[in-house]
Amino acid sequence: MSADWNWVNLPGGHGEQLVTDLEALGPDCSSDESAGSPCTGRGMIVIQTNATSSFHVSFSPSDVVPARGTDVPMLRFVVGKRRNSMTSVGLGNPYLKKEPIDSTKQPDALLTDSPEKSRTYWFLYDRDVAVAAMGVQAAPQADLCRLVCRFRDAVGFRAEVCEQVRYISVSSGKHPVSLRIVHVGAPPDISIPRYLFDPVAWQELAWQGCSCIFELDQAHLEIMQRVQNVLASSPIGPLFELVQPGCICLDAVRLLDPLRRSELFHMPSNVVAAPDGEEVEWETCYSEVLRRLVALFHSAPWTYWPLRMDRADSTSVTLRPTGPGCQKTITAWVRAVEQATGLRNGATSRDMLTVSFAFQVFPVEGDHAAQVRRDVVREITSILEKEWGVMEFAAPKLACWRTKTTYVNYSEGVIDGYTHATS
Repeated sequence: MSADWNWVNLPGGHGEQLVTDLEALGPDCSSDESAGSPCTGRGMIVIQTNATSSFHVSFSPSDVVPARGTDVPMLRFVVGKRRNSMTSVGLGNPYLKKEPIDSTKQPDALLTDSPEKSRTYWFLYDRDVAVAAMGVQAAPQADLCRLVCRFRDAVGFRAEVCEQVRYISVSSGKHPVSLRIVHVGAPPDISIPRYLFDPVAWQELAWQGCSCIFELDQAHLEIMQRVQNVLASSPIGPLFELVQPGCICLDAVRLLDPLRRSELFHMPSNVVAAPDGEEVEWETCYSEVLRRLVALFHSAPWTYWPLRMDRADSTSVTLRPTGPGCQKTITAWVRAVEQATGLRNGATSRDMLTVSFAFQVFPVEGDHAAQVRRDVVREITSILEKEWGVMEFAAPKLACWRTKTTYVNYSEGVIDGYTHATS
């Protein structure tokens, strides 16, 4: 819905007004086409205001107002709570146990400090991905989120409460406020790896490319699986997806991706065509890369990179060479790959020594979520510092990527002759 909404003037004393019935709205033509239509369990509202007193935005299954003090289950955002020290999200009015699920103190998520300056905020709930979020400016997207909660955790009733939210209402705190309802419609996709991951089906999308990788030995793979369990079992686990254990690797030399395929044949970046004018298949590209690397891969069994743990975060561990001799070996081998293929390494010096065990699907936003992430990183770092030691990476392989994190070994059997995997 893209109607030009009027200002809503709310009296003090927790005055409340119903804004819309999501089921009554038509297709949302002004938002992301992939957002679909607003409906029960799926809605977004954008509000502009110069208010210096707190206001509330509620997503509720009931159209009864005022809802304060009732047992109606609802999702409620409060901007400028506790004398404008925080903006929060939680269930109920007031919140269950009088505590929000999460809150933020980021300055642009709070009320304006001057009535002469207005601010714009958006609020949404999307049952398709079980995400409640709040952010700033008029167009919701991942980098503008200030609060994100995904109700796919042990507290399962949260998702159940929000499944049936149908009505959006706004209310004041103790003092009067004026709010301009800029837009009401369907919630857009605020996931981070757009076009690489489907957050509704919760699965990766097809992606093509190839790299020279090193696989982990069994002992270090088991360590990485323990690290994955730390992340997955934490309150922020639902915001991440884990890399399949069989595909955790050191993605050292990144040769081709969808935007660089033309470099293999020295064509313009927007043209990847065979002599007959047809598009060059990825399988042909993989075969050509392997042909150029076949001599180098004969030395794979004695290609040796001993690496120690350097630092870790919530999705990866960065390694470092055990000494200057190892660093020289790495530099020389990467240069040999680049010369043999005629392709530059797309990984930075830090990326090529990073092992990813997960990736972020939704932003980690909110003071509680940020603290949980710090705790997770601290625990992961402790495990790796105690147990990683030195991983002796050896026998590089040519990986052909089917998604951004899953691959097949294309160089299998190359030492015994020019053969390769075709699965």
